Amino acid sequence: MLDPKRRIDTLQLVELAEGMEIHLRTAGPFLRLIAWLLDLIIKGVALIFLYLIINLISPVLGEAVSEGVYLLAFFLIWWFYPVFFEIGPWGATLGKRALGLRVVNEAGAGITIGASMIRNFIRGVEVMLPFLPLIVFFHPRFQRLGDLAAGTLVVYSKPRIDPVIPGPPPLEKVPVNFSLNREEEAAILAFRYRSGGWSEARRVELSNHLEKMTGELGLKGVSKLMGMAHWLEEQR
Repeated sequence: MLDPKRRIDTLQLVELAEGMEIHLRTAGPFLRLIAWLLDLIIKGVALIFLYLIINLISPVLGEAVSEGVYLLAFFLIWWFYPVFFEIGPWGATLGKRALGLRVVNEAGAGITIGASMIRNFIRGVEVMLPFLPLIVFFHPRFQRLGDLAAGTLVVYSKPRIDPVIPGPPPLEKVPVNFSLNREEEAAILAFRYRSGGWSEARRVELSNHLEKMTGELGLKGVSKLMGMAHWLEEQR
């Protein structure tokens, strides 16, 4: 019997509410660098504009109060600008959004305020130790230290949606004479629905994971698994 905790395929997919599955496309370091520079310019312009406004009202507030207000605003803009936008509906700062990027957790969902604060505050450490940002170039998912600590990814905001290509219909049905839970049944049907886009070697590789269920290996296992899926379809 198939272990419910074991997946038929090791490929990590994210299932949307509509039932579609997507691959997360992680953004490379150079595009992320451009987004960071855009955000740096945006923060700089905002701070200059704020400085001019406070200078205009400083005669009313007083020099000490004006300076305190500016320092507080500087702190909030510098550190919480990315947090504010990353936990919002866009999931991205203005610079990232301009380049079609967003920040997600490792399941492809939006991030929490805690995760955003971790990934952004650690950037202060990365700036002080210039070799740390180089991690992003060597990580397979282009995660920097802040992403690793927060469990986040920077991905393209428009995911790639893979088409579902059913495999060839089996010649005969194979009755399933033992009970299946929902995950096991879904795994068998998923093999039938998606195998059309796989090579023969890939079908064999995945069907071998279900040897305990089919009692067969290789092409015989593929054939039997397809027959079981065909039988399950007719029972629905």
